[in-house]
Amino acid sequence: MKIALVHRRFTTHGGTERYLVGFARWLVAEGHDVHVLCNEVRADLRATPGVHFEHLPMLRPAKLLSLWASASRALGRASYDAVMGFGRTPGHQLFRAGGGSHVDALRRMHPLRRWISPEDWVEMRMDRAAVRSARVCIANSALGARGLVEDYGATRVEVVYNGVDLQRFRPDPSVRAAVRGERAVQGPVALFLGTGFQRKGLDVAIAALPPGWTLWVAGKDRPWKAPACVRFLGPATDPERLLQAADVMILPTRYDPFANACLEALATGIPTLTTPSNGAAEVLPHPWMVAETVDAFRDGLLAAEAGGVALRDTCRATAERFTTHASYTRAFALLQEASR
Repeated sequence: MKIALVHRRFTTHGGTERYLVGFARWLVAEGHDVHVLCNEVRADLRATPGVHFEHLPMLRPAKLLSLWASASRALGRASYDAVMGFGRTPGHQLFRAGGGSHVDALRRMHPLRRWISPEDWVEMRMDRAAVRSARVCIANSALGARGLVEDYGATRVEVVYNGVDLQRFRPDPSVRAAVRGERAVQGPVALFLGTGFQRKGLDVAIAALPPGWTLWVAGKDRPWKAPACVRFLGPATDPERLLQAADVMILPTRYDPFANACLEALATGIPTLTTPSNGAAEVLPHPWMVAETVDAFRDGLLAAEAGGVALRDTCRATAERFTTHASYTRAFALLQEASR
């Protein structure tokens, strides 16, 4: 099949972007003719075997609107057997709404706010248009699916959970010892992995940290004032090494349709604590791994530390149910169905 994949960026920074890159490579390996329509391609990915790129111009100040127009023109010029979108662009037969509902995100992040900014209004309108123009939508959690139906009126939404690279993300005691030695850390370590500290709940993670623990923060955001037990590591280029060295991952996010980092942590044998506002909570093996208050997160950290080898084995076994191959296979089946 000649398949068009449409998104703003072709990179591995961001959950939607990593899924796009992985899915494009999988489609090529399955023998398909893959065309990626995007505005930006990371330099080292330009020579991705079997993937053809078409540039979508994006102009300031109305970048999103101009990308929408560019995608419309590009899809009108060429003929494809199937078109799958990953962002706020039109003309998809299948639309993967990895970011869920922008309306739901605002509602959960700002529950008392009764106004929206012009930028948020534009994003909501474009989300709704992308969802309604597609024959089938994919959500990566039941949480995300509910938002698409309730906020945007999606008529058909299928839940296709994210997959994880079980070879890259796996337990490795030698890496654990090396990384902890490099960073001169003693005692239990909790890892906060994510960009956008306010939305991801870094304030809660810091407040929940038990005495004697260290919190590693891997991600990108503005400077954040924190006590000495919190160490800011910057953007994570090798998150698997940090996960292999940590004792637990904590992500008190205020909204995440499905935080990939949670599944990556489970694959590494690391217990994960998050909130009900994260679709990844739907696959966690124990109810106590889902918390809403600082005290509940603190209790969860202590329970995770006490879980030992048995808990780590349970986490790994849970992740093994969610392979990238299974996720891509289901997404492709839906793309075939939507393109008929």
